[in-house]
Amino acid sequence: MADKDVDNRFIINPSFRLRTAHLSVAWHEVDAPTLNAEGAINVPGRLVLKDKGCVAVMAEYHAPQLDIIYSPLTEFDTPKIQKWLRELMRDVITDRARKILPDRVRYWENEKGMHGQGVVVKNLRKNVLGCCTGDNEIHLPPFLVIFKQEWMDGVILHEMAHYIHKHHRKPFWDLLSQLLGTDARKADAKTDIALSPYFDYYRYLTS
Repeated sequence: MADKDVDNRFIINPSFRLRTAHLSVAWHEVDAPTLNAEGAINVPGRLVLKDKGCVAVMAEYHAPQLDIIYSPLTEFDTPKIQKWLRELMRDVITDRARKILPDRVRYWENEKGMHGQGVVVKNLRKNVLGCCTGDNEIHLPPFLVIFKQEWMDGVILHEMAHYIHKHHRKPFWDLLSQLLGTDARKADAKTDIALSPYFDYYRYLTS
């Protein structure tokens, strides 16, 4: 029976590529004896998954780089390995998001002279890419950090426009266009992200 935490549509293996401004994933194949020998050494930042007494896969995370080390014997299609890799990706992406997203909001607040009450990075409802509370606190999902910088910035500026207008009527879009420096209705980062072929996969990695 498939693990309930594993979605067979999304398999994490060496074919998975992620290289963004804020996080890069690199895959390294070594022979099984080398993997076992290295996995036996306790190194800060090193995570090891063992299966049947042997090291199945290993990871080293030193922001912004995540290195995943495996051998020809690693069975990536097993639920145990997929669950481990998914939780690894979730934790790493969330770690980066909690650093990058608040910093990026503060950058734009200083650039635009508009200030809210802080940033919370957490998973939001499906298809919700950001929200601004009545107290002007911005909530952003972790996976936003692995999309293109311009899309990330577009979502942040969208939520900052809600500091002034708590709706999506014409005054809101006029302000957002001013913040973006272009017609906001034609440069809707939220729509670009939602239509991206990676949207469901990235949500899966961080949920």
